[in-house]
Amino acid sequence: MAFAGFCKLIGLDLEPFQRKIASAAGGPERELAVLIPRGNGKTTLLAAISLHHLVTVERAEVYCAAASREQARILYEQAARFARELEHPNLVHRHLEIRWCPNPGKPTVFDRHLRVLAADAPRLHGLTPSLAIVDELHAHPNADVYLALLTSLAKRRGSRLIVISSAGQGADSPLGRLRARALAQPSVKVRGALTDARGPGLRMLEWRVPDDVELTPRAAKRANPAPWIRVEDLAAQREAVPDLAFRRFHAGQWTGREGHWLPPGAWQACVGEPELTDGERVWVGVDDGGGGQEGDTAVVWVNPHLHVGCAVFSGEDGVLQARDKIEELAERYSVAEVAFDPWRASQIAQELQQRGVRVSAFAQTDSRIPASQGLHRAIVERRVVLPADETLSAHAAHAVARQSRRGWRLDRPSRSAGLNIDAIVALAMALDRLENQPQGLEVVGWF
Repeated sequence: MAFAGFCKLIGLDLEPFQRKIASAAGGPERELAVLIPRGNGKTTLLAAISLHHLVTVERAEVYCAAASREQARILYEQAARFARELEHPNLVHRHLEIRWCPNPGKPTVFDRHLRVLAADAPRLHGLTPSLAIVDELHAHPNADVYLALLTSLAKRRGSRLIVISSAGQGADSPLGRLRARALAQPSVKVRGALTDARGPGLRMLEWRVPDDVELTPRAAKRANPAPWIRVEDLAAQREAVPDLAFRRFHAGQWTGREGHWLPPGAWQACVGEPELTDGERVWVGVDDGGGGQEGDTAVVWVNPHLHVGCAVFSGEDGVLQARDKIEELAERYSVAEVAFDPWRASQIAQELQQRGVRVSAFAQTDSRIPASQGLHRAIVERRVVLPADETLSAHAAHAVARQSRRGWRLDRPSRSAGLNIDAIVALAMALDRLENQPQGLEVVGWF
């Protein structure tokens, strides 16, 4: 059964770019890499290709390795939905598995299967796939899953591997090395946003905005061939996410692991005259850059209307001055909570807790991701009123968006000594505590 006809049976109308990918998946190359921005239906197309292989290939063994359990479940549910559209009596569903059973009355007896797995390299080495798929290789922590499936191709003649992913970071990552190998193939053709690289055993299709093209929403649209992604949607994303994330996930461009965290002008648009009223509740963030002559200790507070106050103290006495500032705040406002860096400001926290102030430790690792993204949203949506404070503005300008597997977070720029960001981190902490209050939070007074 031809793939286009199969897609009609499962209710999938193929777009031209999807037909191109499907044609490449059925080509002579044993390995195919598809790099395309987020939102262009990668998972849907993978599910259709996987199911088509299951129903058309004798003794089919299809393994789809996703980067996480959540992504594995999404891929399986899409494949299962297509399988239900077929209404084929030989297709039997199991947990993250679809089986082809010659006798549907005995579902434990099967001669073909499609299994969706979370990334777990040790479980993959004993497999003999006829089709192996690696979903979102850019999100895999290392090359173990990719290599386990690639080396398994030698066990079965005619077996194939498909890698499909958004753009990654760095040439030395697993996806970066695969892309470099593809670009070294004998034939590399570039037409607009599409690069088609081909060699005897490897083909790559990559949609991306070329580096020498100005990155506008209209240029990004040419790297997003799906008709459901509109220029106006990309324009909204250009404003809503950091530049680095937009380049990777919406323009298909390869990036480093850090980049600007705010669109140009977004911070300035929020600067005004904050209004904080005596006696109202405020949430406080405290971040200490490590003391010493070059370190800063920042105290930032925010009220329920997202009006912001800030004080930054430099030098070895900065921690003591920060403590005094919080005491001053507690006399003027109702301090709902003080969030602090447990590595740097634990002494302040202990003293405040003894005085009856609600304090909470705020770890400065990946737990900073939701706080960073919450602050970003509040600024680009112009929901905060920032003071015209030069130090706070400088700290915001110094900060970068650093990517990890779990998302991006505010961080110091690499190899840049003396650029402090403590005030912007403290602001993110305070806003996060305000917007994520536990149910029934009791406001605790100073004494």
